[in-house]
Amino acid sequence: MIYVVLAAISVVVIILRLVLVPTACVSLSLFFAGCVVHRPWQSALTFPWPALNDELKPESAVVINGRPCPFQGYEQNLLVVIRPRKLQELLACVVLAGVALYVMIFVPVSWEGPSGPRMGVFEVELTLMVGLMVLLASLRWFGERRFLRSSRFTIGAILGRDPGFFRRGITYQFRDHQGDRRGGSGPLKGESVNDNAVLVLYNPREPDTNLPHGAFHFHRFDIGLLPGRRR
Repeated sequence: MIYVVLAAISVVVIILRLVLVPTACVSLSLFFAGCVVHRPWQSALTFPWPALNDELKPESAVVINGRPCPFQGYEQNLLVVIRPRKLQELLACVVLAGVALYVMIFVPVSWEGPSGPRMGVFEVELTLMVGLMVLLASLRWFGERRFLRSSRFTIGAILGRDPGFFRRGITYQFRDHQGDRRGGSGPLKGESVNDNAVLVLYNPREPDTNLPHGAFHFHRFDIGLLPGRRR
C-alpha cells in the first residue's frame, strides 16, 4: 500500500526518486536482514526413520519431494538438507536495487526537472513495475529466512490434490509437537507429482501457521536416507 501511494505521487510530480530511493533501501535492508536472521547458508536436520514391523510393510514406502523413502529391516535417519536456490534472481534484485539507489542519489537525471525532457508513460510504468518486483522478491526472501529460523519441522501426510488452473496444490495433515492434529495447504512442485508425504514447517506457538516445503521460492529441500539407529 505504501509503495502504491509513493508511486502515485512520484508519477504526478515526475520525480521517481520519491519511490525508488526508499524501495531500494528497503530491498537491500531486507536482503541483508535475511542473511543475518538465519545465518547458516546451508543447514541440515535428521528425523528417525523406523524399521519394518507389523504395521510398516515394504510396499508402504513414503515419497517426499519425488524421493522414495522405503522402510528397511533396520532403523534409518531421514536427512533433510536446506539450501538457497534461485540465487541469480536474488542477486539481480540486489544489483538493481543498488544501481537504482546510486543513480537516484548521485547521478543527475535531467528528465526529472520541469524544463528537461520527461519520461514516457511506458518507461515510468516499467520502472515502477520492476521496483515492485524487486521489493516483493526481497520481502519473500526475508520472510522465508525468518520462518526457517523460528519453525519446527515434521512430516505430514498428503490428503488431497488440486490440479488448479495456474498451479497445482495439495492439502495435508500433520501432528505438532504436542501431538495435536493440524492441517494446511500449499503448492505442489513438478518433481512431487507422486508424493504421498510432505515436509511441514510450522510455528510452535501457532501450529496452524504452517507451510509445506514446496511453498519456499528461494530455498530447496533435498531428502535422503542414512543408515543409523535412534538415539
